[in-house]
Amino acid sequence: MIIVADTTPLLYLSRLGLLDVLQQLYETVVLPTEVWRELMEYSPDAPGVADLRQASWLHVDASADTSPLLVELREELDDGESAAIALALHLGADLILIDERDGRHEAEARGLAVRGTVGLLIHARERMLIPALRPVLDALTRAGFRMDRTLYGAVLEIVGESVE
Repeated sequence: MIIVADTTPLLYLSRLGLLDVLQQLYETVVLPTEVWRELMEYSPDAPGVADLRQASWLHVDASADTSPLLVELREELDDGESAAIALALHLGADLILIDERDGRHEAEARGLAVRGTVGLLIHARERMLIPALRPVLDALTRAGFRMDRTLYGAVLEIVGESVE
């Protein structure tokens, strides 16, 4: 499987100490150069970045860095999202990991399968890679991830955990 990731899912999973779960789910994750740059250069001391730097199963791929599609995508999306979508299309990725709403819609419109941080956590819980999702969702929101109460409850219901 070819999995391409945008910045946000990687950063939040790293902040939660759950990069190993991502590796267990997908073994190898490919990043465009711009996503690696966002992670390593823009906030090199941010929580989780050191763990990302040491994750040898993350592979940076520059093959779509000069794609004409980047110019088009950057009209509506940020650089990381644009690069992730361009690389996913270039590689024929099986899945793109992306959280931002506009990026998700663009990726889906272009025929890519999309999963965000919460979807990754649901998948990990279903595969029993994490014992309970509620404490992970709570930690995720404490780390700055925005999730409304409706989504929070729906996610817990999906995995059979109590909302209360």
